[in-house]
Amino acid sequence: MKKSILKEIYEWIETFLVALLAVILVFTFVMKFVTVSGDSMRETFHNGDRLLISSLNYTPERGDVVVVDVTHNLDELGYVSKGAPYIKRVIATEGETVNIDAVNWRVYVDGVALDEPYVFHLNAENMRRGDIEYPYTVPEGHVFVMGDNRNGSSDSRMIGAIDERYILGKVFFRLLPNTGVIK
Repeated sequence: MKKSILKEIYEWIETFLVALLAVILVFTFVMKFVTVSGDSMRETFHNGDRLLISSLNYTPERGDVVVVDVTHNLDELGYVSKGAPYIKRVIATEGETVNIDAVNWRVYVDGVALDEPYVFHLNAENMRRGDIEYPYTVPEGHVFVMGDNRNGSSDSRMIGAIDERYILGKVFFRLLPNTGVIK
């Protein structure tokens, strides 16, 4: 009887350790949790939202919401980076040309105005254009990203295109406070 109890305890511990290892592997290599800090993606995401991201077999596409490591861009510009990743929307990918009409709050990619119902804008102000020269062609292996809160976001308009190697993952699920799949 003692052997069967010890055997059952051993099996429970073994099952728990295998499950724990599987969870650790999934959250190390397949997906990660991130927390939104700030208003740069207002109205899409809010400060404190908990998101699930994944980079598994990911190729950036226009419209994707991604989390990026911008420390390399900030270092090149001479800024002291805080190391916090940015959450932004992919506006254009390599080889595409971006132009901004700040007065009418329009972003053009390859001459076509983007349909951006998610953008938060202020009617009394022009959209910030940033420090780069337009039209701007996205370099090979890079993406041009912008926050949905255009005048409350530091993004590619200020820090340049983001190397695709520094995309930490695409947002695919919001856990808290509002649960839902990201479109």
